[in-house]
Amino acid sequence: MDLQQINIKVFVTEDSKVNHTNFIKVFNRWMEEADSEDYLNYADYSHVDAGPGVLLILKQANYSIDSAFHEPGFLYNRKHAVEGDNAEKIRQALTETLSKCELLEASEELENAIHFNGSDILFMINNRNIAPNTAETADAIQADLEPVLKQMYGGDDFTIERTSEDARERFAVRISANSDKPISELVSNLGG
Repeated sequence: MDLQQINIKVFVTEDSKVNHTNFIKVFNRWMEEADSEDYLNYADYSHVDAGPGVLLILKQANYSIDSAFHEPGFLYNRKHAVEGDNAEKIRQALTETLSKCELLEASEELENAIHFNGSDILFMINNRNIAPNTAETADAIQADLEPVLKQMYGGDDFTIERTSEDARERFAVRISANSDKPISELVSNLGG
């Protein structure tokens, strides 16, 4: 299985206050400061209940402050193919996602109101052809995902649980860790 279109969502902490207008300010700054033409635009869907919130559109990926199922978090959505073995792709996606979470937590525009819970993560494959939502897919992905998570959590216990067994839904697992490590330590553990 050649994993592509990896999506990672890191949920905000319970004490976080999501202000979509402030996320627009951050995303605008990121576009202005970008060295490349990868950043294209943003879209404001904050009026949609339990929707994508504010979406930053890039050529290779999308970032959003997503509120699906009324659970806000930062969502990384890789759109194009990534080279390497599956473990490398998973590590790259987690590193990029957590690095952006770290930047968001430090953003002045967010007024110290957003914090991410690195022990509560959703891992998805946004391609039913590559990764149908089956037990076989779960077993195959877990073999690559588990060693990366062991490295990231540095020995802390974690569980990986499928979010649904409905074949009509995309493959997703919820990662829950018994860890209080800050986002910066998780990034460092991944080699980022």
